[in-house]
Amino acid sequence: MGSFLMKFACALPVALAVLLAVTDAEAQEQPLAPATQVASSDSEMDKILSLDISDLTVTSASKRTQKLTDTAAAVYVITQEDIKRSGATTIPDALRMVPGLEVAQTSSDTWAIASRGFNNALSDKLLVMIDGRSIYSPVHSGVYWDDQSTFLPDIERIEVIRGPGSSLWGANAVDGIINIITKNAADTQGNYVSAAVGTAENFVEGRQGGKTDDNTFYRVYGQYSHYGPTQNMNNDDNNDSWYRGRSGFRVDSTPSGQDSYTVQGDVYGGQQNTQQTLPIPVSPFSATTAPDDSSYGGNILARWNHQVSSDSSTSLQAYIDHYSLLQQDIADQHVSTADIQFQNNIKLDDRNNFIWGAGSRFYYEDILGTFEASFNDPSSTHYIFNTFAQDEYAIVRDKVFLTLGSKFEYNDYTGFEFEPSSRIAWHLTDTQMVWAAVSRAVRTPSSIEEDVSLAAEVLPTTPATVFRLEGNPDQKDEDLIAYEIGHRIQPVRNLSFDTTAYYNDFNNLLTLGPPGTPVMSNGLEVVPYEVNNLGSGHVFGAEEAASWNVTSNWRLMGSYTFLKMVLEEPPSNTASLQSTEGLAPEHQFSVRSYWNVTDKVQWDNMLYYVSAITPPAGTYFRYDTRVGWQIVPGIEASLIGRNLLDNEHAEFPATPQAQIPRSALAQISWKF
Repeated sequence: MGSFLMKFACALPVALAVLLAVTDAEAQEQPLAPATQVASSDSEMDKILSLDISDLTVTSASKRTQKLTDTAAAVYVITQEDIKRSGATTIPDALRMVPGLEVAQTSSDTWAIASRGFNNALSDKLLVMIDGRSIYSPVHSGVYWDDQSTFLPDIERIEVIRGPGSSLWGANAVDGIINIITKNAADTQGNYVSAAVGTAENFVEGRQGGKTDDNTFYRVYGQYSHYGPTQNMNNDDNNDSWYRGRSGFRVDSTPSGQDSYTVQGDVYGGQQNTQQTLPIPVSPFSATTAPDDSSYGGNILARWNHQVSSDSSTSLQAYIDHYSLLQQDIADQHVSTADIQFQNNIKLDDRNNFIWGAGSRFYYEDILGTFEASFNDPSSTHYIFNTFAQDEYAIVRDKVFLTLGSKFEYNDYTGFEFEPSSRIAWHLTDTQMVWAAVSRAVRTPSSIEEDVSLAAEVLPTTPATVFRLEGNPDQKDEDLIAYEIGHRIQPVRNLSFDTTAYYNDFNNLLTLGPPGTPVMSNGLEVVPYEVNNLGSGHVFGAEEAASWNVTSNWRLMGSYTFLKMVLEEPPSNTASLQSTEGLAPEHQFSVRSYWNVTDKVQWDNMLYYVSAITPPAGTYFRYDTRVGWQIVPGIEASLIGRNLLDNEHAEFPATPQAQIPRSALAQISWKF
């Protein structure tokens, strides 16, 4: 069944893209709906570049729609225009523009992405969602970014919160939240086909949007992408090429002025080569392989919104998600998740906006282990029950707001968790605000930390010695108390600044203990190293973002990030936190320029700087550029260059070491 799903997911996008090349004759005879006319207008080049931050709204910071300028949190919004003009073809590349995020490509198909330190290939303190559906893996505590090749033209915006969000979103929203929000189906009417050919990647994708009546809209999409391999420092092929196919749909209906319904889903599959050197129990005790690993999965989500009155609304959302990761030489993962969440927003009076909700999540894991990685309980079911409440109180109407709230959770790993937050926002003027916050957030253990037995190395002694990392069933939650202060100002309509400073105090950080007592097993001497929670420390820093509309045709954006980590653990431990400190760049900055050269030509430039981390990932500058040309209305061509200052450079220490190459991409898109 799994093999069939994977093949279906890979084949359907190609077929769909071909089918979309011909518009249904009956649909051509119908007049365009107003939503279609809106959607069609974005096929033309923007003639005026203008960005007023007071026009931007966000939902992830308070679980209700509010202006970004009113938000007492470090929020950055990536718009659809940003995605298009950056030339990004993956979500990780789009996230490079966010101040405070650390984005590093570790191989052709993997990225290390974190907020405010603790970066790794599976960063465990960053909660990532698509339309409110968590894509955070409960097995490894992280995100498989290659499997999240979401159809980028259908993204409305990406909201990124740096700092804790556990009081609303629960455990694992420790250092940040990324919520990828897709467009309503009414805004994606008509047909869209795009194809690209490049030195590092190729893809084809298509979408069709339509309606069944004046209140119900739909879209279907498909895409197929292929990415070539990276090379190591000796210019040898890393054998890490990969491909993905993905298909999906969305239906939005508003049968009345009070109710709206959404149903959406995706299915995907693909393969990736993964060159790796793994320990084996026989001579020569290690082996380098490049198996064709594969993955597939799917999800379906339903959401109901009901407007009770002008002062009250409710929503109910549920989803089912499944993914399978088939790693031939390590372990096969099959994870299924079911989640349901309810919330109610109510304005109690002219000073109090109150929101509360409750929900639960269940997930089932089935993991087939090997010598390298085995699980004491390979098949297990886990659960989380939660409720939350938050009130925003106007201390001084339209000027000073105090927000108090907390999430209350019960999970089968560590029991009850209390995650409160207190935030205050003071509007000094109509265009200037300061805010401050104190929050507690936790990260719950994963199956890896509690249950795994992982072979790290085999020494050719007599008998052979195996160093194994052993899970700890008594793991605690990692605990954060965060202090933040921010300032947002728009001195004139075409210029804005956003500044944040923070201090994070961590306890019970994940660490690796000293070697245990050796034991004999199957003729091998096994030396265990048990996972524990004996680390602590603090992380502090500052983030600055600015946007300037120089003219009606030219916009400049810039950002700067400073970060410092000071982590501690007992001398008897293996100094695992020391290596964590070395993975966080102390300084980052970026400058982006969007220029409408003419009504039909755009030229966009991006320059990124990242200071050195653990070798061989040294200091690097990255320069990307994009030229877009509207050939005729509805048809647009783009030429994209990435990493143009270097032939190649390392962005993160990894085995094998990947050198991210200079690359070029030519893309053509047709909307009709």
